[in-house]
Amino acid sequence: MVKFVVVFLFLTSSLWSTLLEDKIENFIGEEEYKTQKNLLHVLFKNEKLFLHDDNRVNDIKVLDQLKESGLLKLFYKKPQELHLSFQTKKNSLIFMRVINRSLTSMGYNYYLTKRVLKNSDNFIWEIVISTEHVVDPLIFAQRLEERGCFMESVERVEEHKWLYKINSDNITKEAQKIETNIVYDLKKPIKPYWINVNGIKSISFVSRLVDRWHPSIIFYDDKLHITRDYKKDSITNKLKLEIPIDTKYIKVTDLYTLDNIKRGISVYLVKRN
Repeated sequence: MVKFVVVFLFLTSSLWSTLLEDKIENFIGEEEYKTQKNLLHVLFKNEKLFLHDDNRVNDIKVLDQLKESGLLKLFYKKPQELHLSFQTKKNSLIFMRVINRSLTSMGYNYYLTKRVLKNSDNFIWEIVISTEHVVDPLIFAQRLEERGCFMESVERVEEHKWLYKINSDNITKEAQKIETNIVYDLKKPIKPYWINVNGIKSISFVSRLVDRWHPSIIFYDDKLHITRDYKKDSITNKLKLEIPIDTKYIKVTDLYTLDNIKRGISVYLVKRN
């Protein structure tokens, strides 16, 4: 019995080592792995530090160690087409928006969508970026965490192609929360206002008299499906709207240009009973 336990522990330990080594080699490439093998054995000698509680490899901790040691190459010699695939299980619309906001916060403002695939099990969005450096997976993971997502796994499929599997169960949209029963002044917009109206019965708006607001207000549920779309093609100073009960967010803008509300808007929210 004792012999069986010893053999089992040995095999389990060997499996962890193999999985960890495979992951390291995936991130830095076969040639670099062979060159730095002795150093890598020192860096990752305490293997359990780089595993989840269920013994899966913790990709983020591995990447962090590689980056700290200067072994994670994040720069190309010349601009390349970088292919990034993002995979999750649900919340496809808000998921795309969160990915976009995360990349934008890192300076990646321009990309092309290569494909979008959705089935009963997964949602995959693949984009292409022309860049001289790899999207830093550690910073990207931090940006996702700020928006309620966390990285389940990272894979370098090819030299210029990465796959991110992301848990979006607790995903959140960046939207301003405003206290109810007070007049709140929204400052000059540089992009449409997003307001969290979860639990709100109605919202009132007052634009500045010198502005020329043509209201465009879209109501969304928690998955960013539209619940109502209000538009008015005439200059409006005061407006009150009831909010559908399943609405969580609203986007407030002008039909034509944000310059029409460049002095901001005041809002007043009434909580649902």
